Amino acid sequence: MQSFNSKIIDAIIKHSPYKKNPVILLIKMFSMSKETAYRRIRNYTPFSIEEAVVLAKYLNLSLDEMLDLRSGNNLLLEKNLNVDGTPFDIYQGLIGSDIEVMEKLLAAKNVKIAAAINQMPFRFLPYKSLFKLDYCHYMYAAGKVSLITTGYSDIEIPPAVNELYGKSVSCFKRLSNITCVIDSTIFSNIIDKIRYYHRLKFLSDEDLRILQAELFELLDAYESLLRNGKNESGSESVFYYSFFNIESNIVFLEYDNYSLLQVWAYPRFPLVMKNDSQISDIQEQWIESKIRNSMLITKTTNIRQIEIFRNIYQQVLELGITN
Repeated sequence: MQSFNSKIIDAIIKHSPYKKNPVILLIKMFSMSKETAYRRIRNYTPFSIEEAVVLAKYLNLSLDEMLDLRSGNNLLLEKNLNVDGTPFDIYQGLIGSDIEVMEKLLAAKNVKIAAAINQMPFRFLPYKSLFKLDYCHYMYAAGKVSLITTGYSDIEIPPAVNELYGKSVSCFKRLSNITCVIDSTIFSNIIDKIRYYHRLKFLSDEDLRILQAELFELLDAYESLLRNGKNESGSESVFYYSFFNIESNIVFLEYDNYSLLQVWAYPRFPLVMKNDSQISDIQEQWIESKIRNSMLITKTTNIRQIEIFRNIYQQVLELGITN
Protein backbone atom coordinates (compact mmCIF):
# COMPACT_ATOMS: atom_id res chain seq x y z
CA MET A 1 0.00 0.00 0.00
CA GLN A 2 1.29 3.46 -0.87
CA SER A 3 2.62 5.40 2.12
CA PHE A 4 1.03 8.50 3.63
CA ASN A 5 3.94 10.68 2.47
CA SER A 6 3.95 9.20 -1.03
CA LYS A 7 0.28 10.05 -1.53
CA ILE A 8 0.92 13.67 -0.54
CA ILE A 9 3.92 13.97 -2.86
CA ASP A 10 1.92 12.41 -5.72
CA ALA A 11 -0.83 15.00 -5.15
CA ILE A 12 1.71 17.85 -5.23
CA ILE A 13 3.24 16.53 -8.46
CA LYS A 14 -0.20 16.16 -10.06
CA HIS A 15 -1.83 19.39 -8.94
CA SER A 16 0.74 22.08 -8.09
CA PRO A 17 2.96 24.39 -10.15
CA TYR A 18 5.91 22.99 -8.16
CA LYS A 19 5.45 19.46 -9.57
CA LYS A 20 9.10 19.30 -10.71
CA ASN A 21 10.45 20.37 -7.34
CA PRO A 22 8.01 19.81 -4.43
CA VAL A 23 10.79 20.73 -1.99
CA ILE A 24 10.39 24.39 -3.00
CA LEU A 25 6.65 24.26 -2.24
CA LEU A 26 7.28 22.86 1.26
CA ILE A 27 9.93 25.50 1.99
CA LYS A 28 7.60 28.31 0.86
CA MET A 29 4.45 27.06 2.63
CA PHE A 30 5.90 25.92 5.95
CA SER A 31 9.13 27.97 6.23
CA MET A 32 11.04 24.70 6.41
CA SER A 33 14.76 24.37 5.89
CA LYS A 34 15.78 22.59 2.71
CA GLU A 35 17.00 19.63 4.77
CA THR A 36 13.66 19.31 6.60
CA ALA A 37 11.74 19.47 3.31
CA TYR A 38 13.93 16.78 1.75
CA ARG A 39 13.31 14.53 4.74
CA ARG A 40 9.56 14.79 4.04
CA ILE A 41 10.05 14.03 0.35
CA ARG A 42 12.32 11.05 1.00
CA ASN A 43 9.99 9.50 3.61
CA TYR A 44 12.50 9.94 6.45
CA THR A 45 10.05 12.18 8.34
CA PRO A 46 6.24 11.89 7.97
CA PHE A 47 4.03 14.83 7.13
CA SER A 48 1.84 15.89 10.03
CA ILE A 49 -1.95 15.86 9.61
CA GLU A 50 -1.88 19.64 9.98
CA GLU A 51 0.55 19.92 7.04
CA ALA A 52 -1.63 17.56 4.99
CA VAL A 53 -4.71 19.72 5.63
CA VAL A 54 -2.85 22.91 4.61
CA LEU A 55 -1.51 21.27 1.45
CA ALA A 56 -4.93 19.89 0.51
CA LYS A 57 -6.40 23.38 0.82
CA TYR A 58 -3.59 24.85 -1.32
CA LEU A 59 -4.08 22.17 -3.99
CA ASN A 60 -7.86 22.74 -3.95
CA LEU A 61 -8.47 19.12 -2.98
CA SER A 62 -10.39 17.52 -0.17
CA LEU A 63 -8.19 15.57 2.23
CA ASP A 64 -9.71 12.26 1.15
CA GLU A 65 -9.01 13.12 -2.52
CA MET A 66 -5.40 13.97 -1.77
CA LEU A 67 -4.87 10.80 0.27
CA ASP A 68 -6.94 8.65 -2.12
CA LEU A 69 -9.22 7.37 0.62
CA ARG A 70 -11.37 5.12 -1.53
CA SER A 71 -10.24 1.72 -0.33
CA GLY A 72 -11.36 -0.03 2.82
CA ASN A 73 -7.67 -0.57 3.56
CA ASN A 74 -7.10 3.12 4.14
CA LEU A 75 -7.77 5.19 7.24
CA LEU A 76 -11.35 6.14 8.06
CA LEU A 77 -11.95 9.82 7.40
CA GLU A 78 -15.34 11.26 8.16
CA LYS A 79 -17.18 14.39 9.14
CA ASN A 80 -17.98 14.49 12.82
CA LEU A 81 -21.55 15.62 12.20
CA ASN A 82 -24.11 16.21 9.50
CA VAL A 83 -23.37 19.57 7.88
CA ASP A 84 -26.46 19.52 5.67
CA GLY A 85 -28.84 20.95 8.29
CA THR A 86 -29.41 24.56 9.30
CA PRO A 87 -26.56 26.41 11.06
CA PHE A 88 -28.54 26.13 14.31
CA ASP A 89 -28.79 22.34 13.89
CA ILE A 90 -25.10 22.07 13.00
CA TYR A 91 -23.94 24.08 16.01
CA GLN A 92 -26.20 22.09 18.32
CA GLY A 93 -24.97 18.86 16.77
CA LEU A 94 -21.35 19.95 17.20
CA ILE A 95 -21.73 20.42 20.96
CA GLY A 96 -23.71 17.19 21.21
CA SER A 97 -20.89 15.35 19.44
CA ASP A 98 -18.33 16.91 21.81
CA ILE A 99 -20.32 15.69 24.80
CA GLU A 100 -20.60 12.18 23.37
CA VAL A 101 -16.81 11.95 22.99
CA MET A 102 -16.14 13.42 26.45
CA GLU A 103 -18.55 10.96 28.09
CA LYS A 104 -16.63 8.10 26.48
CA LEU A 105 -13.37 9.54 27.79
CA LEU A 106 -14.79 9.92 31.30
CA ALA A 107 -16.02 6.30 31.26
CA ALA A 108 -12.70 4.87 29.97
CA LYS A 109 -10.01 3.44 32.26
CA ASN A 110 -6.95 4.60 30.32
CA VAL A 111 -7.12 8.02 28.68
CA LYS A 112 -4.56 10.14 26.86
CA ILE A 113 -5.45 13.55 25.43
CA ALA A 114 -3.02 15.64 23.39
CA ALA A 115 -3.93 18.86 21.63
CA ALA A 116 -2.44 21.81 19.79
CA ILE A 117 -4.76 24.81 19.65
CA ASN A 118 -4.89 28.34 18.26
CA GLN A 119 -8.54 29.04 19.13
CA MET A 120 -9.96 29.18 22.65
CA PRO A 121 -12.65 26.44 23.04
CA PHE A 122 -15.32 28.62 24.66
CA ARG A 123 -18.04 25.99 24.30
CA PHE A 124 -16.12 24.04 27.00
CA LEU A 125 -15.46 26.98 29.32
CA PRO A 126 -17.77 28.56 31.95
CA TYR A 127 -17.83 32.08 30.50
CA LYS A 128 -21.32 32.64 29.15
CA SER A 129 -20.74 35.96 27.40
CA LEU A 130 -17.62 34.71 25.63
CA PHE A 131 -19.49 31.56 24.63
CA LYS A 132 -22.30 33.71 23.26
CA LEU A 133 -19.77 35.71 21.22
CA ASP A 134 -18.40 32.44 19.85
CA TYR A 135 -21.95 31.43 18.89
CA CYS A 136 -22.57 34.83 17.26
CA HIS A 137 -19.30 34.57 15.33
CA TYR A 138 -20.33 31.16 14.01
CA MET A 139 -23.77 32.45 12.98
CA TYR A 140 -22.20 35.49 11.30
CA ALA A 141 -19.85 33.19 9.34
CA ALA A 142 -22.90 31.13 8.35
CA GLY A 143 -24.68 34.26 7.08
CA LYS A 144 -27.36 34.18 9.78
CA VAL A 145 -26.36 37.32 11.68
CA SER A 146 -26.20 40.83 10.23
CA LEU A 147 -23.66 43.16 11.79
CA ILE A 148 -25.60 46.15 10.46
CA THR A 149 -29.15 45.43 11.63
CA THR A 150 -28.42 43.22 14.65
CA GLY A 151 -26.57 43.75 17.91
CA TYR A 152 -24.94 41.25 20.25
CA SER A 153 -27.53 41.94 22.95
CA ASP A 154 -30.38 41.24 20.46
CA ILE A 155 -29.29 37.65 19.91
CA GLU A 156 -30.61 34.85 22.10
CA ILE A 157 -29.01 31.43 22.24
CA PRO A 158 -31.65 28.69 21.80
CA PRO A 159 -32.48 26.90 25.10
CA ALA A 160 -31.43 23.53 23.63
CA VAL A 161 -27.96 24.93 22.82
CA ASN A 162 -27.66 26.52 26.28
CA GLU A 163 -28.56 23.21 27.91
CA LEU A 164 -25.91 21.36 25.89
CA TYR A 165 -23.38 24.08 26.66
CA GLY A 166 -23.89 23.58 30.42
CA LYS A 167 -23.37 19.84 30.03
CA SER A 168 -20.27 20.39 27.87
CA VAL A 169 -18.68 22.62 30.53
CA SER A 170 -19.48 20.05 33.23
CA CYS A 171 -17.88 17.20 31.24
CA PHE A 172 -14.82 19.16 30.19
CA LYS A 173 -13.76 20.22 33.68
CA ARG A 174 -13.62 16.54 34.71
CA LEU A 175 -11.24 15.50 31.93
CA SER A 176 -7.68 14.83 33.02
CA ASN A 177 -4.32 13.71 31.64
CA ILE A 178 -4.36 16.48 29.03
CA THR A 179 -1.22 17.68 27.27
CA CYS A 180 -1.89 20.89 25.36
CA VAL A 181 0.33 23.11 23.20
CA ILE A 182 -1.06 26.65 22.98
CA ASP A 183 -0.42 29.07 20.13
CA SER A 184 1.17 32.30 21.34
CA THR A 185 -1.58 34.32 19.63
CA ILE A 186 -4.52 32.57 21.28
CA PHE A 187 -5.50 35.53 23.49
CA SER A 188 -4.71 38.24 20.95
CA ASN A 189 -6.97 36.42 18.46
CA ILE A 190 -10.05 36.74 20.69
CA ILE A 191 -9.12 40.31 21.70
CA ASP A 192 -8.82 41.32 18.03
CA LYS A 193 -12.18 39.72 17.32
CA ILE A 194 -13.85 41.65 20.15
CA ARG A 195 -12.29 44.93 18.97
CA TYR A 196 -13.50 44.26 15.43
CA TYR A 197 -17.10 43.68 16.50
CA HIS A 198 -17.00 46.71 18.78
CA ARG A 199 -15.75 48.97 15.98
CA LEU A 200 -18.67 47.78 13.84
CA LYS A 201 -21.07 48.65 16.71
CA PHE A 202 -22.20 45.02 16.95
CA LEU A 203 -20.88 45.14 20.52
CA SER A 204 -21.92 48.07 22.70
CA ASP A 205 -19.60 49.65 25.28
CA GLU A 206 -21.46 47.70 27.97
CA ASP A 207 -21.04 44.43 26.01
CA LEU A 208 -17.34 45.24 25.78
CA ARG A 209 -17.10 45.77 29.53
CA ILE A 210 -18.80 42.43 30.27
CA LEU A 211 -16.55 40.54 27.85
CA GLN A 212 -13.48 42.24 29.30
CA ALA A 213 -14.53 41.19 32.83
CA GLU A 214 -14.91 37.58 31.69
CA LEU A 215 -11.49 37.67 30.01
CA PHE A 216 -9.99 38.77 33.33
CA GLU A 217 -11.79 35.84 35.02
CA LEU A 218 -10.42 33.51 32.36
CA LEU A 219 -6.90 34.86 32.89
CA ASP A 220 -7.15 34.31 36.67
CA ALA A 221 -8.36 30.73 36.17
CA TYR A 222 -5.71 30.12 33.51
CA GLU A 223 -2.92 31.40 35.74
CA SER A 224 -4.14 29.23 38.63
CA LEU A 225 -4.35 26.18 36.36
CA LEU A 226 -0.80 26.72 35.12
CA ARG A 227 0.56 27.32 38.62
CA ASN A 228 -1.03 24.18 40.12
CA GLY A 229 -1.37 21.89 37.11
CA LYS A 230 -4.94 21.20 38.26
CA ASN A 231 -8.29 22.89 37.77
CA GLU A 232 -10.91 23.43 40.49
CA SER A 233 -12.16 19.85 39.99
CA GLY A 234 -8.68 18.44 40.57
CA SER A 235 -8.21 17.37 36.94
CA GLU A 236 -4.57 17.48 35.85
CA SER A 237 -3.17 19.04 32.68
CA VAL A 238 0.19 20.04 31.24
CA PHE A 239 0.46 23.13 29.04
CA TYR A 240 3.15 24.34 26.65
CA TYR A 241 3.43 27.75 25.02
CA SER A 242 4.33 27.46 21.34
CA PHE A 243 6.79 29.86 19.74
CA PHE A 244 5.51 28.92 16.27
CA ASN A 245 2.04 29.40 14.83
CA ILE A 246 -0.39 26.50 14.99
CA GLU A 247 -2.45 26.62 11.80
CA SER A 248 -5.41 24.54 12.97
CA ASN A 249 -6.77 23.07 16.19
CA ILE A 250 -5.84 19.39 16.42
CA VAL A 251 -6.97 17.00 19.15
CA PHE A 252 -5.63 13.46 19.51
CA LEU A 253 -7.38 11.04 21.87
CA GLU A 254 -6.57 7.53 23.03
CA TYR A 255 -8.87 5.71 25.41
CA ASP A 256 -8.75 2.01 26.23
CA ASN A 257 -8.00 0.41 22.82
CA TYR A 258 -9.42 3.22 20.70
CA SER A 259 -7.87 6.26 19.05
CA LEU A 260 -9.49 9.35 17.58
CA LEU A 261 -7.97 12.32 15.78
CA GLN A 262 -9.89 15.54 15.14
CA VAL A 263 -8.54 18.06 12.63
CA TRP A 264 -10.51 21.28 12.57
CA ALA A 265 -11.56 22.59 9.18
CA TYR A 266 -12.65 26.11 10.08
CA PRO A 267 -14.90 27.73 10.88
CA ARG A 268 -16.12 24.91 13.10
CA PHE A 269 -16.11 21.47 11.49
CA PRO A 270 -13.78 18.68 12.61
CA LEU A 271 -12.63 15.92 10.31
CA VAL A 272 -12.29 12.68 12.24
CA MET A 273 -9.83 9.83 11.78
CA LYS A 274 -10.34 6.68 13.80
CA ASN A 275 -8.18 3.74 14.87
CA ASP A 276 -5.27 4.06 12.46
CA SER A 277 -1.88 3.23 13.97
CA GLN A 278 0.11 5.05 11.26
CA ILE A 279 -1.86 8.26 11.73
CA SER A 280 -1.57 7.90 15.52
CA ASP A 281 2.22 7.57 15.30
CA ILE A 282 2.46 10.56 12.93
CA GLN A 283 0.33 12.71 15.18
CA GLU A 284 2.26 11.81 18.32
CA GLN A 285 5.50 12.73 16.54
CA TRP A 286 3.95 16.03 15.44
CA ILE A 287 2.78 16.89 18.97
CA GLU A 288 6.24 16.02 20.30
CA SER A 289 7.85 18.31 17.71
CA LYS A 290 5.55 21.15 18.82
CA ILE A 291 6.52 20.52 22.44
CA ARG A 292 10.22 20.70 21.55
CA ASN A 293 9.59 24.16 20.07
CA SER A 294 7.55 25.30 23.05
CA MET A 295 8.01 26.42 26.64
CA LEU A 296 6.57 24.45 29.56
CA ILE A 297 4.22 26.79 31.43
CA THR A 298 2.68 24.40 33.98
CA LYS A 299 4.02 24.24 37.54
CA THR A 300 6.88 26.53 36.66
CA THR A 301 7.67 30.21 36.91
CA ASN A 302 10.28 32.01 34.87
CA ILE A 303 10.85 35.52 33.56
CA ARG A 304 9.48 34.72 30.10
CA GLN A 305 6.26 33.30 31.53
CA ILE A 306 5.76 36.38 33.70
CA GLU A 307 6.30 38.59 30.65
CA ILE A 308 3.72 36.59 28.68
CA PHE A 309 1.05 37.01 31.35
CA ARG A 310 1.87 40.68 31.83
CA ASN A 311 1.49 41.24 28.08
CA ILE A 312 -1.85 39.41 27.89
CA TYR A 313 -3.14 41.26 30.96
CA GLN A 314 -2.19 44.58 29.36
CA GLN A 315 -4.01 43.64 26.13
CA VAL A 316 -7.18 42.82 28.06
CA LEU A 317 -6.87 46.03 30.09
CA GLU A 318 -6.53 48.11 26.94
CA LEU A 319 -9.61 46.43 25.50
CA GLY A 320 -11.71 48.68 27.73
CA ILE A 321 -10.19 51.84 26.25
CA THR A 322 -12.66 53.04 23.63
CA ASN A 323 -12.25 55.90 21.21
